[in-house]
Amino acid sequence: MNSNWQWWHYFLAIAEHGSLSQAAVWLDVSQPTLSRQLQLMEKRLGQPLFDRSTQGLTLTGFGESLLEECRNMQASAERLARLAAGQATSLSGRIRLAANELIALHYLPKILPLFMDTYPEVSLEVEVSNQVSSLDKRDADVAIRMFPPTQQDLICRRLFDIPLGFFASSDYLRVNGTPDNAQALFQHRIIGYDRDRQFEKGGQELGWQIRNEQFLFRTDFMPMHLELARNHGGIVVSHKHLCEAFGLQEIKVGIDIPKLPLYLACHRDVQHNKKIRVLMDFLAEHLPKTYRETHNS
Repeated sequence: MNSNWQWWHYFLAIAEHGSLSQAAVWLDVSQPTLSRQLQLMEKRLGQPLFDRSTQGLTLTGFGESLLEECRNMQASAERLARLAAGQATSLSGRIRLAANELIALHYLPKILPLFMDTYPEVSLEVEVSNQVSSLDKRDADVAIRMFPPTQQDLICRRLFDIPLGFFASSDYLRVNGTPDNAQALFQHRIIGYDRDRQFEKGGQELGWQIRNEQFLFRTDFMPMHLELARNHGGIVVSHKHLCEAFGLQEIKVGIDIPKLPLYLACHRDVQHNKKIRVLMDFLAEHLPKTYRETHNS
């Protein structure tokens, strides 16, 4: 049996995605190539790893028996890559930074050009997503997160807290009235989320049993929340200083919304990588300054 790790990498991707097409996209290979490699692997092993059906691929008993060890190999390979990256001492090469949409749009453009001017040999990639990127798998080297990281292998810095509030344009409130309590608030057009469940989870923490489907105006694209509110589309829940900078009016309804903590995080295996350490230090210095400037403007 050929012990090529790539085969096991393919096997694990197919097992976790349940189809050749989805695994091929994730692996960035063509589906015919992946299919040929799987057939060759099964031929060398002498028995099938997957049962085929119109619903996709499911592991055979034989394939199931190999899955845990394959995952262990994957974890070891990922840790090896992190450790190797953690030994880098030069200020050149690739760094990947993950941030959510509001941070990426309203904070990072004000400071990252200075970082690039200061370290012109560094290649900086910014992943913009409201989903949590995996620092284990090096989807990102450094992440800006709006919640306390719970993973034990992460190195984290808490920078500051961002106040939240209910906001709308003065024109919207003039036409529709200004609610002064929670019951009146929910009679208004609140701009909600679509598939993202953060509004639901936040409401549950405050004792509200709310669901996204209750809101008639929904999008997961957070910058659009602010633009809709600025164009009199409804009431938004967002960063207080950004809403004020957009000229929106705060609505006091007796609800104390917890502040959003802002953290920097990287995996402990790469904390001594010079590029990553420099980026962490730069962000720790300049993000609070940018927040204060926006807040006081």
